[in-house]
Formats: sequence, structure tokens, C-alpha cells
Amino acid sequence: MTIEIKHNAGKAVIPDDVETVVALEYSFVDALVELDMEVAGIADDGDRNNLIQPLRDHVGDYKSVGSRLEPDLDKIKEVQPQLIIADENRHSEIYDQLEEIAPTLLLRSFNADYNENIDVFRLIGYAVSKESEAQKRLEQHEETMKANNDKITIDKSIETLPAVVSERGVTAHGLKSHMSSLLDVLDFKLSLTQELEESVPEYMNGDYLEFTYDQLAELNPQRLILMVADENEDSVQSLKDSDIWHNLDAVKNNRVHFTDRELWAKSRGLISTEQLVDDMSNLSE
Repeated sequence: MTIEIKHNAGKAVIPDDVETVVALEYSFVDALVELDMEVAGIADDGDRNNLIQPLRDHVGDYKSVGSRLEPDLDKIKEVQPQLIIADENRHSEIYDQLEEIAPTLLLRSFNADYNENIDVFRLIGYAVSKESEAQKRLEQHEETMKANNDKITIDKSIETLPAVVSERGVTAHGLKSHMSSLLDVLDFKLSLTQELEESVPEYMNGDYLEFTYDQLAELNPQRLILMVADENEDSVQSLKDSDIWHNLDAVKNNRVHFTDRELWAKSRGLISTEQLVDDMSNLSE
């Protein structure tokens, strides 16, 4: 027996008893873990520590199939998956090659907002014949999110900008990104406007905006959530050493929050989002 699934590249015909899956984005790993599926191959950028702890604890031994940006097709073949779940933004160009290996779902993750990620979770549940389990988990997610949101104490009426610092400048998470859309769902006021978004270059054709230091100074957010990891610590220090840093309202009013980039920027699944909102309750000003 098979299931026919509509996705962003057309239709896929999938066995109704899928057991072996390759996931090419962390949010897809998150979904499969929640549905108690074996994730046999993961695009983990060459390091299992890129997965947040709850995912590492669950997936056990799996085969690394390269980076999320450039998955290794030969390694994917070695896994012999029954299903591949790929990202629309990153993997459209290799979709046909992935399809030659196994039925492939091309879904949104990198470019998906919070509600789209919820829809993707529901679709993955259907694809692996766990639709009822997915629905129950989403009901639990809604309750957990409300409980965690109720614990947040920082002022949500303060204009907030979530961003990552890199050697290029500051990459802000746009209004339709997972992070900004999540903040909107949590009733935070955002620094960005649609008009401003249209005037700033995008990063990797996604809803991420490349600000120079001068543009950041002009925007002058009241609150900054800076998502950092080992690879961008030098860039964060460069920003803090710059002329504009101490003139930002967020800095002057002690409203800069340094958070874990792996969790806050890269993960985007149910488990990670719940943990993120729980972490948000520990932010202070």
C-alpha cells in the first residue's frame, strides 16, 4: 500500500509503512522524533552537536549525510531510505536527484514561518501514517506554548529585533521568518515593518535581511535578541567594539539578550520552539 502526498514539488508516492527516513533540515528531525520515527540519516553539517540535546538523546546512531546546504547524495544512498524530507529553499535544485534515491517531500523550513512549520509537522505526520499522533502532539504543543508564554516577564510592547551577527553585518530575521512570526504569535511588538523590509537586501533568498551597522543604528531597536554560536563570536565582538553599539537604545536600556543560535535560529520544530519559549521566560531587563 502507498500514500500519495502533495508537496512543494508536486506529488510523491510513499509506502504507508515507512520506517527509514533521511531528514535534510533540523525541523524535520524534530518532527520525526516527535512522531517516534527512526531518522536514519541527517544533514547535520558534520557535527551531531548541532542538534539540540533532546534530539541528540532520541536519534541515537544515525548517518551524517553532509551539510544542510549541500547534502552528500552518495551518503544518502548508503542509508537506503524509504523517504527523504528536503527543504524547498535549499534543495530544489537537487530534488530530481533525491527522487532517484527515494520518494522525496520538498517542504518549507528555512523560509517557513511559525504557522507554516506547524502545517509541515501535520503533513509529515500524514506522510508517515501517524496523523492522529501528530494531531494529539499539536494539541499538547498549543497547551505547552500557552503555559510557557504566560511565564514570560519582559515587556512585550518594546520593539524587538531578532538577529544574527556575522562578518557581513547583522542578519535580521524578517517578519515572515520563524523567529519573528513566533514573537508575533507571542504578542511581541516587532522593530521591522513591511516598508523597511523592502529596502534591505535578503539573505539566501529567504526572509532574512542583511543590515549594515549604519542601518542597524538607523533602525535603533529598543530590544535586541542576538542569536550567537561559536562561529560568530568574533563578529559579535566586532559589533560590540563598533561606534554604534553603545548608542543603541537596546544597549543603553539593558535590553540585549544573547541566545543560543542553534536553538533560536536553526531548529524551528515543536520541541525546539517549546524550549525556546521556555528559555524566553528567563530573559530579564
